[in-house]
Amino acid sequence: MKDILHKIFLILIGIVLIGKISNWFLDYSDETNQILNAGMFTLIGIAYLVGGFVWDKKLNNIIFLVCGIYLIAMNFIGDFGPKSIIGIVCILTPMLIARFSPEETDEKELSEN
Repeated sequence: MKDILHKIFLILIGIVLIGKISNWFLDYSDETNQILNAGMFTLIGIAYLVGGFVWDKKLNNIIFLVCGIYLIAMNFIGDFGPKSIIGIVCILTPMLIARFSPEETDEKELSEN
């Protein structure tokens, strides 16, 4: 079941990516762009929600879950001033945490040396 959901998720990401790239050449309407953007942010939010259950640290779990929930919810709330700024922060923060957090094996190897 996990493999099927993963393949469906990858197919949906591929569809959104193809849609965003084809928008450069076909110039879709604003409604179509809004649907593509909503799909993109929803898929990123789902990925962060799933990633929120992977970490050992509770703070990382909470950050991933809150960012994922916001990225999904921002598609359904109206426009307000800092909506896009908060969205950018919610996209970048989990990526930076994943990039700069030390892995368990690296810490153990360094402590042994």
